[in-house]
Order: sequence, then C-alpha cells, then structure tokens
Amino acid sequence: MTPIVAVELVLAVTVALLVAGVGYVLLRRRYISGGKPLMLCAVSTGDRRWRLGLARIAGDRLDWFSVVGPSLRPGHSWVRHDLDLGAPHRLAESVPGLPSDAVCVAGRSRSDDYELALSPAAYTSLRAWLESSPPGFNVNVA
Repeated sequence: MTPIVAVELVLAVTVALLVAGVGYVLLRRRYISGGKPLMLCAVSTGDRRWRLGLARIAGDRLDWFSVVGPSLRPGHSWVRHDLDLGAPHRLAESVPGLPSDAVCVAGRSRSDDYELALSPAAYTSLRAWLESSPPGFNVNVA
C-alpha cells in the first residue's frame, strides 16, 4: 500500500466517523424531543458546576438530557406537582451555550435541590407550564 492510499484511507475513515457522529447527534435530538417542547437548559445540582443539556416538557414531567453523551434516558426527571421554582435572577457567570441574558432559578423537589439556567423565553414557558393545571388535575376547583 502506497503512502497516498494510506492517507486517503485514514481521511475517508475520519470523515465517515465525523458524519456518523453528527448524524447520531441529530437523530438523538429528534428522538429526545419526540414532538414535545424542547429547550436548551443548564442544570447544577449542588457541586456548583453547570451541565448544559436539553429540557423537555412532557405531560406531567420535566426531563433533562445531557447535550453530550449516548444516553437516550433523562439525566434528571421531575414530576410537575413536586417542582417548586424560585424567582429568576441573572447569572453571575455566563454558561457556555446559553444566551448572555440567561436567567438562573433555584428549584426544589422531593428528591433534590438544583438550579436551572435558561433563556428568559424558556423560563417563561417553563413557569407557564408549571403554573397551569394539567388535564384532570383538580377538576372540581371553581
């Protein structure tokens, strides 16, 4: 095998791996969304380290998936009636991947305490979802 053929082979394998990786990321994102609202969101769970991910509002759950990684299961999942979000405030330091005007909100559920960082529009939609009543929940409220 000549050196030119070896270089071409290495480049072909590299390009094929790159295309496969990008394809997997796109297919994973499409699978995760499942036709439901999806937003860019970072989460911090006590170690004060932000992890960028995708938050999906699905019925009575808020699921958070890591941006990087092969897993198709959520890294965090919170039930709607267990969520308690505080007031939003500006981020002290910027989180790579989020807009510069991103807000941070402290949250609490039965299982853990956490902080979410997301864009103001995403926070508004999350707050609206959280405060709205799901179908069949408290039906007899006047």
